[in-house]
Amino acid sequence: LTYLLTKKSKLMKKLFTLSIVAALVGCAEKPPLTPEQQWQGYCKSVGNAARTIMLDRQNSIEKQAAIEHAEKLEDPTTKKFILEIIEEVYQLSSDQVNDNPSEKREKIRAKVTERCQSTPIDEIPEYKPF
Repeated sequence: LTYLLTKKSKLMKKLFTLSIVAALVGCAEKPPLTPEQQWQGYCKSVGNAARTIMLDRQNSIEKQAAIEHAEKLEDPTTKKFILEIIEEVYQLSSDQVNDNPSEKREKIRAKVTERCQSTPIDEIPEYKPF
């Protein structure tokens, strides 16, 4: 019995030490993102917003309601992107939007993300990161 308790105690100490090391490694300071990396993250967020706009369209949210919501955005670059996406999504017919809805959401997310990320680095507009 003493042997088992000693063995269990050693194991617990090792696990405790490992968890402390893992926590320290996880909390280590990460290098700041480059402007290009920040832009890539921004584009990913814009793509996710496009997917959400498509979901709203599929759930019969009116275009005017989407525009009113987008008009509340303070960053002009983000507002411009979102309003363009709303126009693109709401130009599609209801049948086009609701035929295989999950695929349509993923397709618009990928399309908008790619379009944003293809912006040449020297043409990246001023924007407020999310």
